[in-house]
Amino acid sequence: MSVIFFISYWTYESWASNSPWFLKYFFLVLGLFFLLVSLKPKNRKGWVYFTADDYGLHFPSSSSPSDDPVFLDVAWKDVGNIKREKVYGNAYGVSIELKITQNEIDSHFYNEVRANKILGCSQMRGEYFVIAYGNNAFQKIPHAIEQLLAIKRANI
Repeated sequence: MSVIFFISYWTYESWASNSPWFLKYFFLVLGLFFLLVSLKPKNRKGWVYFTADDYGLHFPSSSSPSDDPVFLDVAWKDVGNIKREKVYGNAYGVSIELKITQNEIDSHFYNEVRANKILGCSQMRGEYFVIAYGNNAFQKIPHAIEQLLAIKRANI
């Protein structure tokens, strides 16, 4: 985005014949703004949805703003189905069933529960709480699911 705004600033006279002069500097300010935002290390840092190991799945708290989040540890025996399914509209994603308490749901998935209440979606399947991640969260959904299932099978 910054490059587009900087090019617009430098080539302003050639394409903006009767446009106001302050528009040229508006492009410069926007270019600088997007450059500063892109250079901020925190904006380049990827988001961790969960981690998996031999002990289970570990979810960072969605309400923890610190750099050292509190994790919810869910043992493999408390993990139900892990599958690819429609998450919203025509978008597919990964859904994971978790057998966790209401207190754990409230403390670690507060933002997701609130958003789904607004959208009118239920996140419960029987005694399991279902958390889902859209297609953009994983490079290859089937590969990610197979890896999770392999780890789960090896540790149950």
